[in-house]
Amino acid sequence: MKTTKACVAALMLAVAAAGAAAGPAWADCKFQKIADVPVVMEGPRPTITAQVNGKDMKFLVDTGAFFGGVTPEASERLGMKRSSAPMGLMVSGAGGQTRDARAVRADSFTFAGLGFRDTEFLVVGRIGDGLEGNIGENLMGPFDVEYDLANGVIRYFKPDGCGYDTNLAYWSKGMTLSRLPILDPGKIVLKIVTNAKIDGHTIRVQWDSGASVSILNRPAAARVGVTVNSPGSVNGGTTYGIFGKGLDLFQAPFQSFAVGDEEIKNTQLRVTDLGMRGEAEMVLGADFFLSHRILISNSQKKVYFTYNGGPVFRLESQPQAPATQQAAGGSPTGPGAGPATGGQEPKTAAEFARRAAARSSRREFVEALADYTQAITLEPDNAGYYRARGMTRLQARQPVLAMADLDEALKRQPNDPETLLARGELYLASRDLPRARTDFEAAIRQAPDRPDLPAMEGNAYAIAGQYDLAIAQLDAWVAAHSKGENLAVVLGSRCFARAAAGKELEKALADCDAAVRKDPVSQMLQTRALVLLRLGRHDEAIAQYTAALKAQPRDASALYGRGLAELKKGQKTESDADLAAATAITPTVGAQYKQWGLAPETPAPAKS
Repeated sequence: MKTTKACVAALMLAVAAAGAAAGPAWADCKFQKIADVPVVMEGPRPTITAQVNGKDMKFLVDTGAFFGGVTPEASERLGMKRSSAPMGLMVSGAGGQTRDARAVRADSFTFAGLGFRDTEFLVVGRIGDGLEGNIGENLMGPFDVEYDLANGVIRYFKPDGCGYDTNLAYWSKGMTLSRLPILDPGKIVLKIVTNAKIDGHTIRVQWDSGASVSILNRPAAARVGVTVNSPGSVNGGTTYGIFGKGLDLFQAPFQSFAVGDEEIKNTQLRVTDLGMRGEAEMVLGADFFLSHRILISNSQKKVYFTYNGGPVFRLESQPQAPATQQAAGGSPTGPGAGPATGGQEPKTAAEFARRAAARSSRREFVEALADYTQAITLEPDNAGYYRARGMTRLQARQPVLAMADLDEALKRQPNDPETLLARGELYLASRDLPRARTDFEAAIRQAPDRPDLPAMEGNAYAIAGQYDLAIAQLDAWVAAHSKGENLAVVLGSRCFARAAAGKELEKALADCDAAVRKDPVSQMLQTRALVLLRLGRHDEAIAQYTAALKAQPRDASALYGRGLAELKKGQKTESDADLAAATAITPTVGAQYKQWGLAPETPAPAKS
């Protein structure tokens, strides 16, 4: 694609303007900084804002993508023109799904402070709520790029006269530094793969900031004897690829994970079938990037990294920090050497806010709230800072203070759809339905080009038990987006709303059938099983719950539902075992089924 070279050439022209940039003081080596690019962590996702055809667009920073992409909705909204992708080029997503590449062209694209014309992007599917594109390695791979997500910035560098053995990690003095060669890099690095070890076995890992969390491929886990049925394995939830395909995750204990000069002992990792056979056997996601300062060097074909502190992997039960070993050319130091800030304290409101977002993503809520408060002190009329602090307070279980922050944000920016949606969900949680509906409807009016918002509203109603409202909202979404990448998930939500309400069960079954055909994850299977249980088709319900449990053997809801179906069949021994197992995993699971009117029947007392 010719415009890739054009963008790269334009970025290289910036070197001349960066001659005064500070760099490592080595003889004959100039490590010149081209640009600082601000990064905001939105939950576990690193994002940047760029301009496409003169309009702001939020992109995911995605080192796992070989080329930048946009969603079909974004390309249409921004008036991007169709272009020609290379013949035979395929785009693959998580789970091994592949599609023929399609391309579009932006008349203008502003990134890293530089403007480009006739820039091409691939058309991709699902990227994430509120995201319309991703920045791939075609705009990062040709350079040496530092990822300092803990401070909310990535930095572009161009080395001059720096030898292969020169340490380019200029911040690493006094710290334990790891250096790894990139495997099979090519002339320009478009895929960052290095070696690592799991329980002593060498694996290939891909450095993928676009993945929210780090995930091990199922065949690699099986090689060291870990499966979904191993002792200690638990339900890890579901993740989605760019084409909307869902993948069941399980979380399992491992004796050791080692990369570079770091080793984490007795940790846990998420596992699924990534469909990456022959390429890499694990992705190191944004959680790993947040806990490290990383330089990916195209000039040396190496990855440098130091540890920031805190948990490496984003898990509910926090693993140990890495036990560092002696680094090449360095001296042994403790794992906490060097603060996450790298000694650079924020000065502006934007810098405080970006560090706050990173800390919130790491679940360091006290520190994040302090940084957001400092940002608000410096810029008291910035609505975005109030909203961000409110969302962090929600995560920290401070709903009253969160509501106050969202109110303040809307005083300053009354029509912001993200804030309206967040406040609507908070009203819904406090059972203030009229105000929730007012905020939801206002959010959708303000962002008619955001197809995810009506679906999010419908799902919020379903979770809150407002099933009629959920069904009506999801009906409207399906009618308008019958070919959307997110269709299977929305059909699953509508199926659940009808099943939980116990109404229109044949329609619910049709929704679940369509969703399962496209996306047969455990959650979808057990929603279908719930419909079958409601319909009195108990043999089919048992079979469907059993299929769901094959993917997630310790799913309490599926065990409990199967126990109820077995009880209806008169299989008391099997039912007692399943109900007891479900309650042992999640003691409150029975209360949920009771809300749906599906509690086990209490036997009549024996007559004396």
